[in-house]
This record gives sequence, structure tokens and C-alpha cells, in this order.
Amino acid sequence: MQDMREADQAEEQQIAQERAHAEGHLEARVLQRPIRELPTLQPAITLERSATVRDAVEAMQKAQMSCVLVVDQGRLAGIFTERDVVTKVVAQEIDVDHVQLQEVMHPDPDSLGMEDDLVYALHQMSLGEYRPLPVVDDQRRPIALVSMQAIIAYLLALFPQEGFNFPPSPAHRIALARDGA
Repeated sequence: MQDMREADQAEEQQIAQERAHAEGHLEARVLQRPIRELPTLQPAITLERSATVRDAVEAMQKAQMSCVLVVDQGRLAGIFTERDVVTKVVAQEIDVDHVQLQEVMHPDPDSLGMEDDLVYALHQMSLGEYRPLPVVDDQRRPIALVSMQAIIAYLLALFPQEGFNFPPSPAHRIALARDGA
């Protein structure tokens, strides 16, 4: 009788290990999905190189986006971001009505294709410290923008238990009493 219980426990343990192993592969495969599967891809907002900085800022405000993609004859030529507004426009006090995007954009930015894996996109964003990255077609025509936030939101939607059930760490422990009380 004892031998049967031990055999059953061993079998249950084996099944649990196999499930954990299979789930680990499933989670890894999720990161190998192509960017096109993201339900939250943002449409690309594009302006020609000759557009003014004011045009870009107004387009970003209207669309509530953190950047515009700069195109030359429909192909990606550069990117102009909120960071550029701060570092190249405000800090240098340029005339936003006369300075063209080609003077302040980041030329020839890194980009992704719709078939690139999510893990590759995360890697590129991490290496380059990019927030959004342009997604282009084979002719480098902008299709969309992808952000780390969009990928993480997608992963959390797929794995809500894993994403929202982390135990608190000592560094993030919530104080029981208010400061000074």
C-alpha cells in the first residue's frame, strides 16, 4: 500500500514537472511571436522632412503621441521625439515656425519589420534606450509604432496571474504607519 502511494506521488510529481516545463516553453514562444500579433500597435504619424517643428509638435499633441516619423518620398528618413523637443528645440530656443524637421530629427533611425519577434523588439529597445520604434515595410515605408509599454501590456494580458501576483519585496514593502505618525 505504501509502495502504491509513493508511486502515485512520484507520478504526480513527474506530471507537475512536465507541465512546468511545457509552460516554460509556452512562455518563451510568446516572446517569439511576430510584432504583427500585437493588438495595440499604434499607427504611424508621418510628416515630410520639410515640415516645421511646430507642425510636428501640433501633430504629436493632436494624436497624443510621443513622436512623429519623418519621411522622404514616403520612406522613413528620421524620427522626431518629445526628447528632441526638450533637448533641441527648447534648450536651443529655435524658431519652431521656420526650422524644418530635417534639421532636428534623428536621421535614419533603427526600425523593425512586422515579422520581427517581440523579443527582438524588446532587445533593440533596451540596447538603444528607445521608447517607441518605427515598424516599416520592405520599402521602409512606416506602418506603425511599437513601444515597450505595448509589448509589456500584451504579455500581462496573456499572463495576468504571473504579472500581478508577485510577492512584495523588502525594498517595496508598504509602510504600515504614516511617516511621522
